[in-house]
Formats: sequence, C-alpha cells, structure tokens
Amino acid sequence: MLYAALLVMVSITLTIVGVSALGQSQGELPALALAIPALWLLPQGGVSAWLLLIGLGTFGFVLPEQPVALAVSVFMMLPVFAVSFSAKSSWQLAVLLISIVLAMDVGLMALQAEGKLEGSPIYTIIQILAVGVIWIAARSWRSVEGNTWWPLFLVVPLWVGGLAHAALVALCVTGLIASLQGMAKSKLSEWVPRMMWILPAVGFATLVLVPWFDVPNPILVAWLLVLGGALLGEYLLEDPEEEL
Repeated sequence: MLYAALLVMVSITLTIVGVSALGQSQGELPALALAIPALWLLPQGGVSAWLLLIGLGTFGFVLPEQPVALAVSVFMMLPVFAVSFSAKSSWQLAVLLISIVLAMDVGLMALQAEGKLEGSPIYTIIQILAVGVIWIAARSWRSVEGNTWWPLFLVVPLWVGGLAHAALVALCVTGLIASLQGMAKSKLSEWVPRMMWILPAVGFATLVLVPWFDVPNPILVAWLLVLGGALLGEYLLEDPEEEL
C-alpha cells in the first residue's frame, strides 16, 4: 500500500517537474524528447507503444509552434475521451461533452486565426488528434515486462547539445510511464484511470501557479470549462439511476 501511494506521489512530482521544464523551454522541444519514452517501450509494448510513439511524436513536432499553456491544456481531453467513450456512457452524454469541448476549442482557434492568440488553428487540431491517439494507446495498454533501456541514452546528446530541458522532459515522461505501470501492478491499480484526471490537472495548474509562466486568460477559461464539463460527465456517469 505504501509502495503504491509512493508511486502516486512520484507520478505527480514527475508531472510538475516535466511541465516546469517544458515551460522553461518555451515549447522548443524536439520530437525526439517525446519519442524517447515510447521507444523505451518498444518492441515489447506492441501496437499500443507504436500508437504512443505516433501520438507523442506528432504532439512534439508541432509543439514549438504553439503556446505552452495551450499545448498542456489539450491533455484535459484525456478525461473527456474517457467519459465520452466509456461503456457506461450514453450518446447524449458524449454529444454534450464533445459540444462543450468543440465550443471552447473553436473559440481558441478563432483567436489564433485573428492573431489574438499565439499559434495556429491547424496545429491546435493536430495536438487534439495527437492526444486522442495517446488516449487510445493508454486505453489498450498492457504492462510491459522488461523494458528496453537503450533509448534512455538518447537523452545524452540532447543534454550535450544544450537541450537540458528537453532531456529532463524525456526522463520525466519515461519515469511517469514506469510509475503508472508499477501502479497498475499494485493494490492501487484502480487509481490508474484516476491519474488520467489528476495528472493533466496538476500539469496545467503548475503553469497557472508558477509566477514566471504566462497563461492567457482565454486558455485558462477554456480549460476550466472543459474540466467542468468532464467532471459533470463523470458525475452523470456514476449515478445514472439517481438522475432518472
């Protein structure tokens, strides 16, 4: 029990450190930094590891073109996907949540198109799709026995090349996956789906609370509304009989 609780704390700490390093890099993160964690899982991870590689690689590829706060906020789509496509969910609930998310995302992309918010609408769409691929990989995930450790050595050229923040992000993401795998094998395996809620919230809150990071108000408002919609969906999902 203590070991499992420790893994939860480690996961939260790695998220805070990783998002802080990402913020310090101002989004200048090479795709390799996010590909390293997925390579660490190959070939034992199978199709899920390849999907994770595609999702993280695509997300990292467009990351330099997007505001860091917006990129991190997109991961709030993970619980939205989880609730919308749950076996217990209804199509009405899925439509409600997706409508809320679309309204927020379209508003942000309109601001980008008008030049009032950094980034590009097409890159926002790509990041949302990338997070969707990451969610599919996580949903079909099976713990890997005996990870391939050689990809971790790829952080060395990143560090030597002056990309220390990128190397730190790669190590944090890899450590996060390892912690979640350890958690899935412990007595707190039921906490793994909850981490899909906790970690995106902790990551974005890190940017909001640390004073030297800038979170534009439209992104903050959109994130809060998406979070609120996801929580409402989770509530309706848990007590459908009481609502009737």
